[in-house]
Amino acid sequence: MASDEKALLLVDAVYARLRHMIVTSALPAGQKLVERDLAEQLGVSRTPVREALGLLAASGLVETRARRGYHVPTLSAGRVSDLYEFRKTLEVDAARLAAARATPSDLTEIDALLLDVDGLAPEVENHARAVRLDMRLHALIARASGNMHLHQAICGVLDKVMCFLSVEIGDRPSLSLARDQHIDLLRAIARRDAAEAAAIVGFHIEAARDSLIRTLKAREDLQSLILSDGDSWGRDAAGQEPDREIQQGALA
Repeated sequence: MASDEKALLLVDAVYARLRHMIVTSALPAGQKLVERDLAEQLGVSRTPVREALGLLAASGLVETRARRGYHVPTLSAGRVSDLYEFRKTLEVDAARLAAARATPSDLTEIDALLLDVDGLAPEVENHARAVRLDMRLHALIARASGNMHLHQAICGVLDKVMCFLSVEIGDRPSLSLARDQHIDLLRAIARRDAAEAAAIVGFHIEAARDSLIRTLKAREDLQSLILSDGDSWGRDAAGQEPDREIQQGALA
C-alpha cells in the first residue's frame, strides 16, 4: 500500500475516533482540542490529528476560535433552535419521499425496526438504547428517501443532534411519547402515506427541540444564578471587595 494511501486511512481512522468521542461526550462541549494531547491519547502523530480536526470543523462538529484553536462547540438553546429548524426542513421532505420511494428492502428494514422500537419498554434505564434506535430510524428514513444528498445532509445533522442528546435523560412519559411517534411514523411510511409521515416527523422534531431547549435554558439559568451568587460571595456586607491580605491570612 502506498504511503499516501496509508496516511489517508490514518486520517480517516483518527477522524472516526474523534467524531465518536465528541458525539458521546467523551470530549465534552466547550473543551479545547489540543493536537499534542489528542495525538498522545490516540497514539498517533500530530499530522493526522490536525487534518482530522480540519475535517471535523468543516462538518460542524468542531469549531475554530480566533487565536484559540479548535473547540467542541458549546451547547445553547439558540444553537438547538437553529439546528432543529434545519433538521425539520430536511426530515419532513425525507419522510414524504420515503413514503413514496421506499424499496421492498427498505420496508423490510422498517418492519424489523418497528419490532425493536415496539419492544423497548419506555423506562429511563433504556434511554441509551432508545437514542441509538432513534438515530437508526431517522438515518433509515433518510436513506429510503432515495436522495443521496438529502441522506448525507441528514446524517450530518444527526451527528450534531447526538451531541445535544447527551445533556438530557428522558423521563418515562417523554420516552413513551417518542416511542409512539416512531411507531406511527414507520407505519405511515410502510403504508405509503406521505402526508401523514411528514406531519408526524415534523411534530416529533418540534417536540424534541422544545424539550432540549427547556433543559438547556434551565441549565443556563442555574449557571447565571450560581455566577451571580458567586460574585456576591466575593464582596463584604457593605458591598466592598474584601481586603486581600486579611483574606489570605485567614485562609492560611
